[in-house]
Amino acid sequence: MGIRLSMIRKLRKAHARKRTSVAQRGRGDDGHDAIESTRERILASAARLFAENGFEGSSMPAIAKASGITAGAIYKHFKSKGELLLEVVKRSFESTPLFMQNSAGATTTALPRLASAYTEPELKLVRQLSIEVHSAASRDSDVRRLLALSDEAAMQYISDAIVLAQREGKLDPKLKPEFAARLFCVFVMGLLHMDTLLPGLIGDKSWRDFVRERVAKLIGVG
Repeated sequence: MGIRLSMIRKLRKAHARKRTSVAQRGRGDDGHDAIESTRERILASAARLFAENGFEGSSMPAIAKASGITAGAIYKHFKSKGELLLEVVKRSFESTPLFMQNSAGATTTALPRLASAYTEPELKLVRQLSIEVHSAASRDSDVRRLLALSDEAAMQYISDAIVLAQREGKLDPKLKPEFAARLFCVFVMGLLHMDTLLPGLIGDKSWRDFVRERVAKLIGVG
């Protein structure tokens, strides 16, 4: 895993309205649309409540109520609150124009741009929710387990991209892919705290360019 508060809320509200409309038209004819509409409502409500009340202060029954479903029905879509939190962060980031513009598959050249995207005001909710995930992981074993799996998958993805670039002669073959991948993730984790540590640099073009350039050198691209 907001993503940029106003922009993300507009995107999610528009998407939720579209999904709801489709589900209503197809109710009784296409159960899949209804299921997807419910899932989108749950994710939108969870994102709002997690951002406002934190992980501990947002119960599954409260999220279900805000989504217009029963408390028990929410578990048909998400096995636990931890799973829901991680999905909220993931979907929030992937739904942003910044991600779609900077994502270029498993390529090392895309990594500096992806990292610098975390300096943008549009990713405020992503930063906020990502911090909440790590905070929740320290108290909830389910969140901790899911976060570990998610982080490992992300680092493996980056490591594989580095290995591929090395095979193609685009990166220093002496660079340790797993170390570079982990350092990249640690770098991004630091950027998640910009709203508290460096609020004045959020949206600053020169800072964004500096971050992109530093990450590029860290990996050895550009």
